[in-house]
Amino acid sequence: MKNSIIKFVLLLSTGSAFAQQMPLSSQYYNNQFVTNPALTGTKDEVNAFLTHRSQWTGVSGAPQTSYLTVDGPIQAKNVGLGLNLNSDVTDIMSRMGAFVNYSYKLKLNDNDNNLFFGVAVGVINNRIDFSKVVVRDMQDPYLSMGSQSRTVFSADFGMAYRWKKLEIGASVPQLFANRIKYDSKAGKDASYKLERSYQGSLKYVIDIVKEKQITVYPLVMVRYYENSTIQYDGNLVLDWKKIGWIGATYHSNNAVAVSAGVRFKGLSVGYAYDLGINNVKSYVGSSSELLLGFSFGNHAPKDAGGMTEVEETPKKPSDLGYEEALQTLKTKADTNEAELQRIKNELAQMKTERIGNGKFDEDPAKKPHEPNLTENLMRTATTNSFVDETGLTIMGGYYIVIGSFNNKENANKFKNSNLIKGYNKTQIIQNSKTKTFYVFGTRLEKQSDAETELVKFKTEYKDAWVLKLE
Repeated sequence: MKNSIIKFVLLLSTGSAFAQQMPLSSQYYNNQFVTNPALTGTKDEVNAFLTHRSQWTGVSGAPQTSYLTVDGPIQAKNVGLGLNLNSDVTDIMSRMGAFVNYSYKLKLNDNDNNLFFGVAVGVINNRIDFSKVVVRDMQDPYLSMGSQSRTVFSADFGMAYRWKKLEIGASVPQLFANRIKYDSKAGKDASYKLERSYQGSLKYVIDIVKEKQITVYPLVMVRYYENSTIQYDGNLVLDWKKIGWIGATYHSNNAVAVSAGVRFKGLSVGYAYDLGINNVKSYVGSSSELLLGFSFGNHAPKDAGGMTEVEETPKKPSDLGYEEALQTLKTKADTNEAELQRIKNELAQMKTERIGNGKFDEDPAKKPHEPNLTENLMRTATTNSFVDETGLTIMGGYYIVIGSFNNKENANKFKNSNLIKGYNKTQIIQNSKTKTFYVFGTRLEKQSDAETELVKFKTEYKDAWVLKLE
């Protein structure tokens, strides 16, 4: 360690110092917005994480890294917001950062095809304490610099593309590559440069047991620092969304890590242990990392895209009967309104077409119009009044509505129960004015197709109706 400190001082004497400035982690797959601001607030809930990593237990003054993060979505505006506070201490150097994150989701064509942009802006305070240096020559002029602290503005930029279970990301931490200058009595300026770095990631989620939301996903992260070599991580994570996860990580030419965690009612606890694999592994010891997380809001587990998972708790037959009856009552509210409007229309039409003695004209062209099946239970509105589950305006068409709710959690449970039954196109839309959530079984382009599908859905949902959006 003494030799490494001496090397650091020698580097300063040349005018600048460089090292791997972005701390390593073995559980960032749980909280990816720390590596890419574009992934800020991409889940439904507000999430808070506290992590602490102790590296190289066999070395005095080894790196100690801590993160406190909070992020969440503003779905109506397709925006994610986050806060990132971090600390990284390595012997005579310490660094603290505070960043505010912003992300925006651009919907390309449907709910499964999105592009995310993100930026993190904040400050970094970098401190060097030469009073802690251990050297033979106590007369070295650099020792007179004492402890110095400098604060600079910094920013990160990121992009991500998500299509179904595939996610591709790219980010540029320390975008401005600021140079931090320190006072020197050695006759030369001493400075520390925040090196710009480039990161890329690739992730793909594979369903193992879809009904229980058990998945496995590989995640590859590649990093490049200016004036350094390419580094990469290979992660493989088995995730049971309601229970927890098991992961393995390979840090190139550095270490292999194993990690595991549990989840319970919004609380997450995880631990990772790193084993060195390079030539100095017997000298630096191991590394460990602790993670604590909490999700505020709906504590049902989430899938990789942030959607609420299927409720897995077994229910008694009596509970199922009660819930089905409750869903029927909820859907009847809209159905009765549609029926009432239909009756009013028919009465108005009958008044205009009835002749002298109360009978209809025998001319077929003057006979009252007999509404088809869809028109009996069809309401019309504009697409501007409705948004999807992410807050984006939806496309026009004919939506077969099978349930309506004031509570999003109940709407999610009803949607997921239909997904289990095999209605794979079941989704949720919301009236942005009344705030009512509608669960629809499918969306059609043509009215004739909607009439056919409505007949099918009415075999199970007698109160199903059609919402026509123009």
